Amino acid sequence: MNNERDEEYSKIVPQKMAYHMVPGSEFQCKVPMSMSMSMPMAKQKVRKLSTIDEQDHDAANRRGMMNQILSTCAVLLLSAGCGMPIGYSAVLLPQLSMNSTEVPIDVSTGSWIASVHSLATPFGSLISGPLADYLGRRRTLLVSVIPLFLGWSTMAMSYSVKALIFARFLCGFATGILGGPGQVYIAETAEPNLRSLLIGAPYVAYSCGILFVYSLGTILYWRDVAWCANILPALAVVSIYFIPETPAWLVRNRLEKRALQALTFLRGSEITAQKELNDMKVRLEKERATTKTNENIFKLCCQRVAIKPLFIVIVFSLLQMFSGTFIVIFYAIDIISEFGADFDTNQAAIWTAAVRVLCCMIFCGILIFVRRRLIMVISGIGSGVFCLVLSVFMYIRMGQPKMPYDVLVAGGCLLGYIVFNTALMVMPGIMIGELFPARIRGRTAGGVFASMNVALFIFAKAFPALQAFLKMRGVFMVFAASSFLLTVFMCLFQPETKGRSLEHIEDYFNGDNWLWLKRDRGYKTVKLLPLEPLAENRPLQRNVEQA
Repeated sequence: MNNERDEEYSKIVPQKMAYHMVPGSEFQCKVPMSMSMSMPMAKQKVRKLSTIDEQDHDAANRRGMMNQILSTCAVLLLSAGCGMPIGYSAVLLPQLSMNSTEVPIDVSTGSWIASVHSLATPFGSLISGPLADYLGRRRTLLVSVIPLFLGWSTMAMSYSVKALIFARFLCGFATGILGGPGQVYIAETAEPNLRSLLIGAPYVAYSCGILFVYSLGTILYWRDVAWCANILPALAVVSIYFIPETPAWLVRNRLEKRALQALTFLRGSEITAQKELNDMKVRLEKERATTKTNENIFKLCCQRVAIKPLFIVIVFSLLQMFSGTFIVIFYAIDIISEFGADFDTNQAAIWTAAVRVLCCMIFCGILIFVRRRLIMVISGIGSGVFCLVLSVFMYIRMGQPKMPYDVLVAGGCLLGYIVFNTALMVMPGIMIGELFPARIRGRTAGGVFASMNVALFIFAKAFPALQAFLKMRGVFMVFAASSFLLTVFMCLFQPETKGRSLEHIEDYFNGDNWLWLKRDRGYKTVKLLPLEPLAENRPLQRNVEQA
């Protein structure tokens, strides 16, 4: 009787799955008519089956989570290394100004040295998408290290302005290559629950890189800082060499054996990996059956599954820039200086970077517990309120003598703004990793990052003229209005993505709805994916119950 029962169960249990009989409680099992010849009764009492015991599952679950975190940390080392060039101009220009005989600079050349990094980033972003789809996410990350090494080494050996500008261009180019593939790699390798924490981590790494280069600049000469900046990329190369390619890219390129190995490493269990791989293959077959092979990226982006997230990300990014997310960071010291503050600019830069790192870390922790929509609503309202208060305070104090409390009010409002606005600064990268469909995720991420950097470069260059026209009080009123508009926009269009798989999010955008309020209500009732014991047993138990 036991042999017959094992033969019947072998039809629904994968052949490679090892299981054993667990003595203890019993449950009722309905048997189909086809099994009635071998079983005289329609209902038989059978012992509970288990594919893996609770202890083994917990160990596999912990192993998979640790491997996902380690893979993300390898990407973060490179992100921190690419964050260092962003803040390097604050170290380089003051030291060159004090020692003008080595590399003579003036205001014009200094501005080019500072801004050429942002100008080069879009060029790297434009090629990062095709590279990520052709070479893979992991290899593209390794490619980005090459111009970064060359940039820092050229910087350390430069004795002319042209050489410095070229070195800065190479570093910005490397940062552009990294941005999109880095976000996509984390989004495609992390489980939904863990993705909430990991996908915002690159912005923490960028901020840590800025803080690191500021700190080195206080104790080292600018050439020594440039040589030290090669340490993080070198460590990143070694780390990225040992992490797998994303399973999504491997499956799309028909490398199923490697995809299973990567999933087993990232999930800690071959059973879970095989099930996830089967789901990915089924979705890919359906997608290929409905997609023409000769469709280019522009036609794919015009489909509703792509045009909706593109619309959301582009509008959000524009409103985010007009809310002053990066402008306030760039000009924080100058803004406080308008109120007569007297402080060490180097220390102020370090403290600004430290606050940004702390806020990014707190925000990544909040992502685990709080839904995305609620975070953006609170961040938009908080940013708008602090900008509005600061603008009104400036109007009230206009034409009056400066008082000691002016600095406290301005500093407090700016600090509150940075705390609330950190979420808006991080969200575009998270949205790019989560919202775009798999078939265009790599190429679209690079293009969107390029567009964002071009827009940021133009807005940063135009800000002094805007400030001269509207004055600082008017500028903060624009920031406040943009923050409130951003909040309304996200309430209307942004779907909730916390705890949802990337495939589920793609299904949402494939529907007929544009507004969140008109969504399919089934999307709201999808349960999050808790890490419960014996999760692998569920497919087996459902099949047994159906039988």
